[in-house]
Amino acid sequence: MEPVQPNFGVRIKKLRFDKDMSQQNLADLCELSVEQISNIERGKSWTGEVSLALLATAFDVSQKDLLDYAENDAFIKAGGLRWRSSRKSEFIVRKGKVQVTFPRKRRG
Repeated sequence: MEPVQPNFGVRIKKLRFDKDMSQQNLADLCELSVEQISNIERGKSWTGEVSLALLATAFDVSQKDLLDYAENDAFIKAGGLRWRSSRKSEFIVRKGKVQVTFPRKRRG
């Protein structure tokens, strides 16, 4: 089971979804790597002050709005975390946190 995905990662993915951007598009706008965007969205990485400003500019929102998680639950319930998922996965909400599981590969 993967670690829980914090609210900031869900928020970034929702904003990217709303703008119909790929991770590559967002990475190009922010001058970050696709891997870094992916890690932020999955809750495996946080962003510094400069990256936070670049993300806010890319989404045309204030930095404060990047930290507004009010719409996260509705986004999760609507299946937003599954958007453009490259692997079959299951998103489970437990105690207000999102956990991601991936099916195990079958042997022989």
